[in-house]
Amino acid sequence: MPRSLTGLDVDDVAAALTAFVNTTIMARRRPMAADDEFETAGVDSMGLLKVLLFIEAEFGFWMPDEDLAEENIRSPRALATYIRRRLGDT
Repeated sequence: MPRSLTGLDVDDVAAALTAFVNTTIMARRRPMAADDEFETAGVDSMGLLKVLLFIEAEFGFWMPDEDLAEENIRSPRALATYIRRRLGDT
């Protein structure tokens, strides 16, 4: 069952996303921080898809295609900010 986003702030969500990326995608590379850009860190489109699937599995939240814009998916913190904003909790 997905974890609730209620009570989680942008930093909490960004930390969860960063931890997922570092353990699942970046396991053999330099770890990334919440403000590091996915592209610069070497996360490709398949890695980003894994992040989006993690968000759905972990939090029950799915990004509509029209929201897959650079400013929303640039970094773990950008994704977390988008999620909180979308839920009306910024």
